Amino acid sequence: MTLGADDLLNGAESERLRPVAGVDLPEGQPGRALGFTQRVASSRPSGNVTPSATASYEAGLEALLDLAVPDFADWCAIDVVDQDGVDRQFAIRHAARAQETASAQECTEQLSARVPDLAAVRQRVLESGQSEVWPLARSEELPCCIVVSLLVNNLVFGAITFATDGATVGYGQAEIAAAEQVAWHTSIAIERVLLHRDAREAVRRTQRIASQLHQLIAASITVAGLRSEEDILANLVTSTRNVFDADAAVVSLDVGPVAPLHVIALRGQNATFFDEHGEEQIAELPRSRPNSSTPWRQDDWLVAPLLERRSQSRGLVAMRRTSGSAFGTEDKEVLTLLAQVASRALDAADLSRTIQNSEARWRVLVDTAPVGIVEVDPTGRVQWWNRAAGRVFLWSEFADTPDDIRPTFPEAALEPLRTLWSEVLGGAVASGRDFVDIEIGGRRRDLTASAALLPSVAGEERSVLTLVDDVTDQRELKAELRHAHQMEIRGQVASSVAHDFNNLLTLISGYAEILSQNLEADGSALEMVRDIQATTSRASMLTAQLQTIGRTRAPEPIVLDPVAAIESNAEVLERIVGVDVELHWSLDDDNANVRVDADQFEQMILNLALNARDAMPEGGDLNIKVGAISVDDQSSGEWRLAPGEFVLISVTDTGVGMDEETRQHCFDPLFTTKGPFKGTGLGLAAARRLVEQSGGAIRCQSKVGLGTTFEILLPAVTELVTDEPASSDVARPRGSATVLLAEDDEGLRRLMVQVLRRNGYQVLESDSAESALSVFDDFDGTIDLLVSDVVMGELSGPELAERLQHAATGLRVLMVSGTADPTVLENLRPKSSAFLAKPFKPSQLVDHIHELLSRRT
Repeated sequence: MTLGADDLLNGAESERLRPVAGVDLPEGQPGRALGFTQRVASSRPSGNVTPSATASYEAGLEALLDLAVPDFADWCAIDVVDQDGVDRQFAIRHAARAQETASAQECTEQLSARVPDLAAVRQRVLESGQSEVWPLARSEELPCCIVVSLLVNNLVFGAITFATDGATVGYGQAEIAAAEQVAWHTSIAIERVLLHRDAREAVRRTQRIASQLHQLIAASITVAGLRSEEDILANLVTSTRNVFDADAAVVSLDVGPVAPLHVIALRGQNATFFDEHGEEQIAELPRSRPNSSTPWRQDDWLVAPLLERRSQSRGLVAMRRTSGSAFGTEDKEVLTLLAQVASRALDAADLSRTIQNSEARWRVLVDTAPVGIVEVDPTGRVQWWNRAAGRVFLWSEFADTPDDIRPTFPEAALEPLRTLWSEVLGGAVASGRDFVDIEIGGRRRDLTASAALLPSVAGEERSVLTLVDDVTDQRELKAELRHAHQMEIRGQVASSVAHDFNNLLTLISGYAEILSQNLEADGSALEMVRDIQATTSRASMLTAQLQTIGRTRAPEPIVLDPVAAIESNAEVLERIVGVDVELHWSLDDDNANVRVDADQFEQMILNLALNARDAMPEGGDLNIKVGAISVDDQSSGEWRLAPGEFVLISVTDTGVGMDEETRQHCFDPLFTTKGPFKGTGLGLAAARRLVEQSGGAIRCQSKVGLGTTFEILLPAVTELVTDEPASSDVARPRGSATVLLAEDDEGLRRLMVQVLRRNGYQVLESDSAESALSVFDDFDGTIDLLVSDVVMGELSGPELAERLQHAATGLRVLMVSGTADPTVLENLRPKSSAFLAKPFKPSQLVDHIHELLSRRT
């Protein structure tokens, strides 16, 4: 995520900012700091951009040097810590470097002369991760050097040094803050690039191993069916070049009836044989080592021996990618396997013993292969399968299945598989066939398959080896990535709307409560005010749903009995569905409790009932069922949950139902088929968010004309139900404290001032955090409490509270917000603060203030 220059200067990601020990500096030059952060921010791509395949943090660090010099610093040096923990200089810039008048070494020497203690300062920063300035302030002169750390994955990656010469003003707090923020975002950029590199390397390695495994099995099947040395070597050298995507592959025989024999396969060319007369070509090929039985490097070649009985070398198989390329452990293992295949094919006399010795190894290799492998006869009857095939088709393990019971392929896959087998039996090559939307265990799966004809002994029936890979998750992952990007955009919009909407709801709710207190004698007016309050509550529910999409409202899970929670709303549900809908209950009182946000749980049940009512315009039946269910290993994949005990809540209607496209999008935010002014499209999205945050799963089953069923699984817990404190109408004591109110919304500030003064508090009001600081400094008396919004322009509410508590240790703080959560109180003094979410009622505001002030000793 890239922040703007204003955010960098004014405290975004403020956890990175740490005060420099022993230093109390003036503000400095905000213009210089702002210019630096703006240049750095504008140099980065906007949005949540994934690093490209060629992303390089080194280039970013070089660019940072050019951005810092000369406008922010006369010297800028970057040091990194290598894998051995040794500090080394990455690069250095000086203002004179632009005119090519100073080398890097000269820049370093000049910087060391300017900052004599630089080495010690930098070492302390690298050890502690804390920023330092030099020299420490002993007069009005500002420090000329800042050293900030680069923290990558919570480890010190390096340090950035900024320094000025005697002609440039030193650094104050603004410059230190800018340097800290630039270092923080630089660290994040490095972290992302390194993570992306690791991820791409892991993907490449996995793909390469899987591809090698496919080709290795195919090569072994093909070579095993050949009968002459020439054919074996020609196929082996071609397979070796293909498996490793090598520039060249060589197979040589030094022992045997046709020896010496050498065959080479170059990229883009067929296999070529050399005999003893091709001395010039043979001289360039790798040589055998008679006593070697393990792979070795020879010049640019990776070589494995071809062994015969008693582990005597009969030749070699070798491959070369590019000059100086590295070979990993997997390369050696795969090349060894290829050499073993060739050795068994070449030595028919030792074939039986070789198979027996390597049977266990091959069993592990094939059985643990990441792709499913199935052997079938010409009629398609399954003969054998590995574990991966069992996972794909939900079969039991081959060893646990009786000989007279064989599994079958899904019906939708049988016809295309028969076509594939028929082609293979006819001598064709069949690979990479896609089978889409194959139903397995109640889920639609996408498969890719290849097949090869297995060799057969005279008199035996031929069989086909089928390789099947489940690619559903890969395709779903791409779809989920696109969906996550859309959700992020929608969440940002929802957060912004919820913030403003909560301010308006607080005003409406607040004035409605005041009116209800003043209109007790006027029954009709009081009833209208209560209607206003009820409407505000419904609007507050909509705001809460918006916040679940924007992830701005943190859930407050408690342990509750789902049956009791639903029964407490039974009357409301019956009223909602109306007289034309028959409501049926099936509630198991013996089911376990669940841990979930109580308000959002009730909203979810109400929304599902409303949707069911709207789906039955002519009336119908609505069934609500609650019961216990166990998710085993087989059904865990269907639900995408770990096996365990759950509570199943199902809501079924007999309405019009949904087509498949509507069902697939029913949980999308803002998606609705109810028409204008009849639905927001937030209810089901909020339900899915709640269920997933609670560790459960939700799914929809529906067909046009046959109704709809929503099934919800929530993890069962053994804890007792959380007792909610009983509400009371005890008269609130009048306050006598002085309250400093900081709120940038004028209407809301006016309401809060009125409420507080009506309850006896002296109120000092301000429309920003900066204004609140001035009011605090100018007030002669004692301010007992700060009430502040969280987001207010340049200086936030938590930052304001930290500053004021530093000046007045006994100050109590009440933070209010429509989008934030109680985590904004983390940096305040323990037990000195509280959080109040918007929208709130005047009585809630007064209760929170009274409770906070009662903590004073």
